[in-house]
Amino acid sequence: MINNLFSLVPGVLWITGLSGSGKTTISKILFSKLKKKYNNVVLLDGDILRANLKISTSGTFGYNSRKKIGLKYSAICKKYIDNGYFVIIAVMALHKAVHYWNKKNLKNYFDVFLQVPIKELIKRDPKKIYYKYKKEQIKNVAGLDLKYDKPRKPSLKIIWKSGLSARKISARIIKKIFSI
Repeated sequence: MINNLFSLVPGVLWITGLSGSGKTTISKILFSKLKKKYNNVVLLDGDILRANLKISTSGTFGYNSRKKIGLKYSAICKKYIDNGYFVIIAVMALHKAVHYWNKKNLKNYFDVFLQVPIKELIKRDPKKIYYKYKKEQIKNVAGLDLKYDKPRKPSLKIIWKSGLSARKISARIIKKIFSI
């Protein structure tokens, strides 16, 4: 997957999973490691993308609006790839149309699905999403009252188990796709 000593072949490492699954933490670790070796790596995170694109999550943040947002993320990745970048993106985007579009249109596409039990996600709850849902302050929470589509055949599926840290997951991803 390496072009030369300083750049990776343009492509996408798409990290997905439910809220609290570790997407952001893992993507930051991967970015930090890869950026030390390669100059064409970019990191995109769903929370930052939504803020920069001024996408509101209040009101109707349901299944179809999430699909549109996911496809926007895919288009952004394509622009980066077309300009020679390797993109690490950490977003939920759990919609079959997004998965299909990515596999068809993003060259050197590698998706990682972080499968973490809902019980563990509720325990972690870094953004208090599950807590707010329980208190009926929000709705449309993927994995609870909102359906989501797991990737059918992800390049790598990480099934959470006790003791599996973000560093260990990151090392597994790097070993699987970069051999560095």
